[in-house]
Amino acid sequence: MTLRMETVKQFAHRANIERYRKILATYLTAEERRFVEGRLAEEQLALQQLAWKVAPKAQSTQSYNH
Repeated sequence: MTLRMETVKQFAHRANIERYRKILATYLTAEERRFVEGRLAEEQLALQQLAWKVAPKAQSTQSYNH
């Protein structure tokens, strides 16, 4: 995956996370809240996994320099 595509995906995940947080700040039924919390967790996990695809490469390069 290209760096540009990873950046676009990160932006989309962050936007979704922000949207779900705003939704959670509103009145929701228990069922709606569970659904939104689940979607929020999925987006956070996807963002984390995407970050790990890039970060280990950068960290391993830095560790060799020290």
